[in-house]
Amino acid sequence: MNKKNTIYLFSYGTIQDELFYKNLLSENVVRRPAILNGYAKCIDDSEYFLLKKDISHQVKGTLFEITEEELFMIDRWEMFPQYQRFQANIIATDTNEIIEDVYVYTRLEYGKYYLAPEEMQFSKSPNENEQNLKAFIALEKESKDFPLLDNAILFEVSDEELEKLNTLTHPYLALILDDQINKNYLVEPYSVFALKIKNKSYALLISFGRKNNLNSIFYYQAFESKINGVEVQRTLKPLYEFNLDFLADRKPFKYISLRRDFNEENPKLGEYENKAYEIVLKDFDIDPFKRLDLIIRTLEENIE
Repeated sequence: MNKKNTIYLFSYGTIQDELFYKNLLSENVVRRPAILNGYAKCIDDSEYFLLKKDISHQVKGTLFEITEEELFMIDRWEMFPQYQRFQANIIATDTNEIIEDVYVYTRLEYGKYYLAPEEMQFSKSPNENEQNLKAFIALEKESKDFPLLDNAILFEVSDEELEKLNTLTHPYLALILDDQINKNYLVEPYSVFALKIKNKSYALLISFGRKNNLNSIFYYQAFESKINGVEVQRTLKPLYEFNLDFLADRKPFKYISLRRDFNEENPKLGEYENKAYEIVLKDFDIDPFKRLDLIIRTLEENIE
């Protein structure tokens, strides 16, 4: 691997599993034992790992050298932004070398949290973890040739509904599209953000870094029953304890996707029926929130 393009990642959980890195990372991936100082490995009421700053603790794990494409894939596994990345200095214990600017994933705790037992390798039960991982590996292999994209759906909401969204600490949900005629079923992870654009209130649902060919036009036509021979029932299922019933039967205001296309030298913006928009870029920023900013700016420019 070209060291200039190397991305360093520290894992204290499932990525260290042989089932993960042998199936999803490059054949000759570099792995080194490592330590993150100044943090404690914890587990919360949802039984998932997280990190908390604590100068008296250290976290043992593995340092990986990965590619940008593998980082996008790990974002999907970690269901970004449920898990988000920060950068830290890590000690590679095989050489006692300090490696700078290493990506580390963590999440905001849900409910109470406590120190994870030292012998605890994976959050949740090992059997459940293995089942989830095998399903993820199968999906990644099936979708390897699909484009990389972010997809977002914008709803108009009241100021009162906006305030409810602003109080959410874990604004994560599953979007379920069920085509009951053709027996097709799609489940995708989304986050919901509260937005103010030109003094109007909106809820933005967004899914980052997916690998599929379902752009904004598909969601527009699926949500608004514009596909012949298809009858889509949609469900917004919160993954934590909050209520989105007020969006259940509401038609979205706009649909927008951000798609990577290596053949496009210059950025492009397409529009369909003043409802669906697609931004096409040759390069995807590895920071999903910078891509989110681009999506929001594009919406601002196209909302009267």
